[in-house]
Amino acid sequence: MGNGDKTAVKQVIERAYIQGIHGSQDEETVKSGFHRDFAMLVLHNNVLEKVMVDEWLARVSVMKTENPDLWEAETRHAFDMVDVSGYAAVARLQVYKGAAHFSTDYMLLYKFEEGWKIVSKIFAIPS
Repeated sequence: MGNGDKTAVKQVIERAYIQGIHGSQDEETVKSGFHRDFAMLVLHNNVLEKVMVDEWLARVSVMKTENPDLWEAETRHAFDMVDVSGYAAVARLQVYKGAAHFSTDYMLLYKFEEGWKIVSKIFAIPS
């Protein structure tokens, strides 16, 4: 696939995830890039949990209350890899809040008639 699709994938992630989830938590911004059936898969104590966008936004709100300094720090990110094959894509990126390495994220996307949408996410938090 051309660089146009890779650029479009990055733009969706940067707007909906970096600006939306990590920045404003504006529901419209977030939902602009996440498919309505999106599920984040969270591994905790050897149990896999599915988290939908609305629940994720609620969790971020709690995390901001519990650790406001972290969530007020500047969020930076770097894409390690974006791979596109036809109408499917995967991206791996590093997310930083201030000087702290916040997470390594693996995003899965599909290209719909209306454009690229994030359909799933898994992540690892540095130990």
